[in-house]
Amino acid sequence: MKKYLVVARKVLAALLGLVALILIIMWMSGVFSTRVPPERVTRAGERVAPASATAEVHQVTEHVIEEAVGTLRAERRTQVSSKILATIQEIRVRAGDKVAAGDVLVVLDSRDLASRLAQARQNVTSLEANLKNLKLAYEREKALFENQATSKSSLDQKEAAYHVAEAELERGRQAVREAEVATTHAVIRAPVAGVVVDRLAEPGDMAAPGRPLLSLYDATALRLEAPVRELLATTLKVGDSLSVRIDALDLTLPGTVDEIVPEAEAASRSFLVKVGIPRHEGLYSGMFGRLLIPAGERERVCMPLSALEEVGQLQFVNVIDRGRLDRRLVKIGEHSEHGFVEVLSGVSPGEVVLLTQ
Repeated sequence: MKKYLVVARKVLAALLGLVALILIIMWMSGVFSTRVPPERVTRAGERVAPASATAEVHQVTEHVIEEAVGTLRAERRTQVSSKILATIQEIRVRAGDKVAAGDVLVVLDSRDLASRLAQARQNVTSLEANLKNLKLAYEREKALFENQATSKSSLDQKEAAYHVAEAELERGRQAVREAEVATTHAVIRAPVAGVVVDRLAEPGDMAAPGRPLLSLYDATALRLEAPVRELLATTLKVGDSLSVRIDALDLTLPGTVDEIVPEAEAASRSFLVKVGIPRHEGLYSGMFGRLLIPAGERERVCMPLSALEEVGQLQFVNVIDRGRLDRRLVKIGEHSEHGFVEVLSGVSPGEVVLLTQ
């Protein structure tokens, strides 16, 4: 019997605890308190003071501007490389250096080239001496032939040898000019004026034809390259004037559409638009920019920002309806300027609101 009493006490305690928990939950949920019915709350009987500041909600037409984010790129970007295979002796610039057209950038080992040039010149000297001897032999043979002291075949042989020597001398002179040009390739100069973007080699490295040594870009010709959605890109054409926003410099520059790549990106359904901008200090290739593109017009409802009342994360306004206040919940848009704010819902154009500030 005692065992059953212990079990009964435990069950009763559990039931009492469960009932207490249910009662607490009901109290916290407001079951035992009077609820306010879900309806618009107005300040019944409260009239607007005659001296109260008011404003009318109005509808305005604005020009819609869409943004396309992009990157500043150089219109002219040059990769500097060697035309010959040689060891790098000296590189006279580093990344960030400004260079003018014709400035010496890289000096290569030219000893092999100088040796080839000397050999080519010595060969020309030998060919000139040989041509001189063959010319004398040809002239003697020609004089003997005129005196009928030699045969025509012998004269033809001497003449052919003389012309062959002339051709060999000309070929030797071409080899000298080629060697002279090759020696100039040992000194690499800047093809255009610009800024050194990257240095891709160091002294002691082997320079090879086609292998980039330096990268240059023309800092005077930058443009913003931005992907633009296809519906908007089809309204643009080369020569259109657009604005370019550079956030890092808090700067807005005029731009001109230079190029529209005639192929859309399949993943983003956008066209690459390239907009040239004027030169400005502080602009560098690779900077972030925004392309501001007109996208038509739209209507929006605006009211003074001072008419808003904030309660937590909610915004309210007091609308004057027949001389009385009607408190309404409104939804505000992101657009706000010159003391006015866009209203998405809650009030209509033509209604009058009470200014609280």
